[in-house]
Amino acid sequence: MNIEQRKDELKEKLLALGYFKTADGKQLYELSLSELEKAYKTIKRGDAFEQQSNFGR
Repeated sequence: MNIEQRKDELKEKLLALGYFKTADGKQLYELSLSELEKAYKTIKRGDAFEQQSNFGR
């Protein structure tokens, strides 16, 4: 798997979890591979990131 494929995989996982941007407002497509990996690990631990609600809350 190349870098772009890994980034796409992480973006898909993050979006599936309802996360679309970082706490500082960066969109997922703006993040580097290391930033995406850090974001995914952070979310899996349950730390704060902005979450898009399926119910528009």
